[in-house]
Amino acid sequence: MSPFFSGAMVGGLFRGLKAFAAELRKPKSFVQGEAFEDYVREKIFPKTSYCLVNKAHTYLQNSRDYVESSHKPDFEFRCRDTGYVFHVEAKYRRGAWGVDGTIAWCRPDQLQRYRALDRKEPVFLCLGIGRKPTRLKDIYIIPMNKIYTTDFHDSFLEQYAFCPDKAVRSGFLMWLRMRQC
Repeated sequence: MSPFFSGAMVGGLFRGLKAFAAELRKPKSFVQGEAFEDYVREKIFPKTSYCLVNKAHTYLQNSRDYVESSHKPDFEFRCRDTGYVFHVEAKYRRGAWGVDGTIAWCRPDQLQRYRALDRKEPVFLCLGIGRKPTRLKDIYIIPMNKIYTTDFHDSFLEQYAFCPDKAVRSGFLMWLRMRQC
């Protein structure tokens, strides 16, 4: 072996190349989903207002060894001002409306899991719709206690419209959960 390369360096290089190859094979939907999750963390629930208590594992981590806690929503936050603790599931859709005028956001088993958790701790869906996961046409913040189906009509979504690029306040989240629709 060359005096310039140690075994640890070669091992590290090999691991880096393996990770790079795995990243290249990642499905586009996961790339877009992770970009939207980053957007949600930076813009909607920023570090200045919310502590990140827990975050779901990435596609790469789960492709190596699936972590069961990945069944939980993408984020668990705590508001720095109020101490309010809640979960957020971030879903990005390019705008694929069905022929019946609905947009799907999850599978039935996912909805069941999120609703079960919501009975113990608040869960919100942050749904972003637009051409790119970081440049959204529409964003919706919906309390899980108001969701009963795996797809939405635009008339349902209208009542949960939120301003893209604006940070949400925990008081607004609490109000959403309590209001009667």
